[in-house]
Amino acid sequence: MRELPLSTVRNGPYVHDRRVKMAIVVRADLGMGRGKAAAQVAHAAVAATLRAAGSPRLAAWLADGQPKVVLRVESAEALEEVVAAASAARLAVETVADAGRTQLEPGTVTCAAIGPADDDALDAVTGQLRLY
Repeated sequence: MRELPLSTVRNGPYVHDRRVKMAIVVRADLGMGRGKAAAQVAHAAVAATLRAAGSPRLAAWLADGQPKVVLRVESAEALEEVVAAASAARLAVETVADAGRTQLEPGTVTCAAIGPADDDALDAVTGQLRLY
């Protein structure tokens, strides 16, 4: 894959002059196994990517190697607060509710993907969270 300058990402007709990334915020209080957590993060990333189809930010994010950060919160309430803050900041948010086939009860909200969004806008909402 060819390297692109950080200041300008080009993909097709789109030019974006800021870094774009996705944040996935995972509930750490659920005691999910590593594989389960990885699957939930993947569900969130795919849902957010599909939701962003056709947007210049998605094109920039794809061209820049799809940067992601996986962060943690300690409760359902904390995840709800992050989702509300992201929505208030007009960032795209996708939450994931588990199907309940293995470790969790059906409908348990496990994580949320925010973005792809401009780095600065995303950091304003998630910058205080710890890595998962």
